[in-house]
Amino acid sequence: LGRKEGAHACSSHNPPPAATPLAARIASTTDVPLGVGKYAEYLMSVYKVKPCGEQWLPVVSKRYINLSTIESIEDFPKEKEVTCTLAMIHSKIEEVKKLKRTITIDQVGLLGDGERARCIIVEGIPGIGKSAFSWHLGVCWAQGEILHDYHLVVLLRSRDKKVQKATEVSDLFCYKEQPKQEHEAVMEWIRSNKGDGVMMVLDGYDELSQDLQTSSIFADIIRGKVLPKMTVLVSSRPSANQNLHQLCADQKCQYIEVIGFGKEEIQEYVDGALAHNKELRDELMYHLEHHPHIHGLMYCSLNCAIIVQIFRDQMKMRSQPPQTHTEVYQVLIKTVLKRHEYKSVEPPVTKKPKKHTIPNKSSTFPWLGDVSDQTISQLLVLAKLAYDGTNEDRLIFHGPSGTMETLGLLHEVPELYLESSGSSSYHFLHKTAQEFMAALHVSSLPPGERADFVRTSFDEGNMTMVVRFMAGLTKFQSQDDMEAVIAFQKEGRGRLIESLHWLFEAHDPGLVHKCMGDREWTLELGGVTLDPFDFYVLGYCIANSRQPCNLKLQLCSINKECVKMLVMVEKGRAFHYIKTMDL
Repeated sequence: LGRKEGAHACSSHNPPPAATPLAARIASTTDVPLGVGKYAEYLMSVYKVKPCGEQWLPVVSKRYINLSTIESIEDFPKEKEVTCTLAMIHSKIEEVKKLKRTITIDQVGLLGDGERARCIIVEGIPGIGKSAFSWHLGVCWAQGEILHDYHLVVLLRSRDKKVQKATEVSDLFCYKEQPKQEHEAVMEWIRSNKGDGVMMVLDGYDELSQDLQTSSIFADIIRGKVLPKMTVLVSSRPSANQNLHQLCADQKCQYIEVIGFGKEEIQEYVDGALAHNKELRDELMYHLEHHPHIHGLMYCSLNCAIIVQIFRDQMKMRSQPPQTHTEVYQVLIKTVLKRHEYKSVEPPVTKKPKKHTIPNKSSTFPWLGDVSDQTISQLLVLAKLAYDGTNEDRLIFHGPSGTMETLGLLHEVPELYLESSGSSSYHFLHKTAQEFMAALHVSSLPPGERADFVRTSFDEGNMTMVVRFMAGLTKFQSQDDMEAVIAFQKEGRGRLIESLHWLFEAHDPGLVHKCMGDREWTLELGGVTLDPFDFYVLGYCIANSRQPCNLKLQLCSINKECVKMLVMVEKGRAFHYIKTMDL
């Protein structure tokens, strides 16, 4: 996942021979002001610093491991695009690589005909490595490995207040220590060349407000109305695709998607992390083979690191490794909290959190074990923050530096160029970690309010994982919870399969039996799009219902992978209870 110093990597190709140092090249160019060279030197000094503070995950490899990147093509056949989309949903990175061209970091900005792209769109789901890609691009430029045609490669993070408040081009290309005359000379050079020789990297376009996405200095730059010869690289979650693609409609564009780890990269990471213990490595690979839903998380590099670390810690304590997504994040959160308590010999000087009533820890948070009440109180404050953010589809939170008690769960990122003194942005370790924390908030509510949340949240796509995590945390112990699940199952086929995911996350065989009843039952799922993990969940619930089941799966596009899941889960016990199967 990174070098010894912890910087993430997006490529492992052999670097080209060392080029002439960037500052020297700029100094030898007569028509470039001295201030541009100094600006370049400043940017290089920024890229040489670690992109983030101390992380809880230990670095396990000094090698680079690929974060796979593919190039999208505008006239890509629709049927192949559908195939690629389904492959991504099912974490089958190898299938995507067969259909689309894999590119390396030195091919960024180069179109098929050898021309330079004016706009480069880098897309990917949260946590997959878009920011790592953007940072690594700057590092490789600073080291003289790539982008030799550019005097300046300026990384701008959309979450930074300085960036969000920018109204003029001059607001973007400056830094705190830059003398006014140098800044003016640099801007004159940039404007007179219409941006030629400059690459602007806007990381996190989706983190801008809707207004800033479509009507701002950024929109004008992307459209080419301002600095039309400047190359613009924009990273974004797919949720902002429509606005971004419209802005780039008249530009020469390269579309890149960061798709994360494939099987080979996962294997390479596991081999590197557990090289000292072959037996433990083999146990992990066996566990992943028989728990494909856990293996499916690992194409995201951060999840890969989390799961390997969790497995290593659990084996040391001779504990059972996680069986569900909920259990993965329970272990993660507890590990981070205990690490925080161990390091916090003296409490940090921060604003006191609001008084928060702690539910009965033994019944609501038994998995937190010996975590202190004070830490749990602070945890619930962060859980409410996570819930509000998830409800508003917000991943970034702002505040003065050092004033928020993060417990190690929130990552504090100071402004990149220190323009807004003492201002930081905060985000959870991963989007899924934020969803787990949101579920923690819901789980702390009274049973009646939890049941209302279950009834009303299904149609809100951003709450799907929150409800699943809530099921894993509460195990639907109250009568209100049970009634909400049973009522939900009767509301349609799509809701029925989702309720089975809840029962799987709860991972209580008795609860499955209780929900299905002491009678023969029928699962009508005809026409519902099901993936292999759905069949794994289906097999778990059928096996633990302990009652004959009639499966109606017409038009469900069942393949060998789906059947394999039914055979694998619970040692194939589902087939003992499947009375009929209509395909």
